[in-house]
This record gives sequence, structure tokens and C-alpha cells, in this order.
Amino acid sequence: MPSSNATIRIGGESLRANGLLTQGFQYTGPCPVELQFGWGVIANQPTSVTYTFSRSDGGHSSRTMGADLPQPSRSYPVYDKWLLGAHKPQFANYSGWVDLSINGPNHLEGRIKFTLHCR
Repeated sequence: MPSSNATIRIGGESLRANGLLTQGFQYTGPCPVELQFGWGVIANQPTSVTYTFSRSDGGHSSRTMGADLPQPSRSYPVYDKWLLGAHKPQFANYSGWVDLSINGPNHLEGRIKFTLHCR
């Protein structure tokens, strides 16, 4: 389904902590916490995308993932999960980020910055 004339964009970003949407990309509460980072990927026409993730701790996805975007101008969700934090001083006010790197049909990156306050 790839098209040489297709372009994509990121339409929105979200962060969920233990399944609940966070406000201001911040979480305060018990840790470790399961964080789910989300991006809405939108194409101007039906196409396929390939993407990877990287994180502020040096972690990254070990493989390239792909998705079909069958309808133009409709947001397709892409997610990455990260179990993070502990009841330690370093996570009292921890700031980090997760990057979505889209490799095709056009190169695009989206970074979600977040703050974690483990208690």
C-alpha cells in the first residue's frame, strides 16, 4: 500500500500512567509506574509507515515496526510503554523523554517530554 506521494504528520501526543491520562505530561504517585506514550500519526493518503522509539535513558526499540494507514486525514495511534521509577531519591523529580522516529514514507520525529514524581 505504500505511495511515493504520501506524507505524514503527527497530530497529537499523550501520556498515560497506569492507564490514566496525565495532565501536563507529569505523574505524581507510587512507583514503579507503567507509562504509555502515544502519538497520532496522520497521512494525506493511504500508505504504510515504519518507525522506531528511543528514550532518554539510552533505551530504544530493538526492531523497526510498521503500520498501515488506510484512510487519509485520520489519526492512527502509535504507542510505546515504559515501566519506570522506584522509591529512590533519583526519581523524586525525574525528567525524561521518548522519541518516535518515523522512517518512511517521509522522515519525521516526535518527542514527548515528561516529569515523574515518585512517592
